[in-house]
Amino acid sequence: MRLPGNLTPAPCAPGRVCPSIRLTLDDGVERTYLLDLLACAGTGCGTYEPRVHLAHILARQGHRPDWLAEFTGLPPAAARCIADAAAHP
Repeated sequence: MRLPGNLTPAPCAPGRVCPSIRLTLDDGVERTYLLDLLACAGTGCGTYEPRVHLAHILARQGHRPDWLAEFTGLPPAAARCIADAAAHP
């Protein structure tokens, strides 16, 4: 099965670092999700999901993974991964 182009993570340009994380969300497919859209605009380095971006911002402010999962509707495992990434930038 081939995914639509907007869901298929493309490689970043050489030397370009985009803050991203590999997660499995509600559809069960593991993808690279961007943590900062502005830093990676137009690069095709991953998929932008607003809930992931919001959870990352809130995790950096100190919110707990269980609260992040409830507030954003993300799976608890994804919220834990995002909180871990936010704790170790």
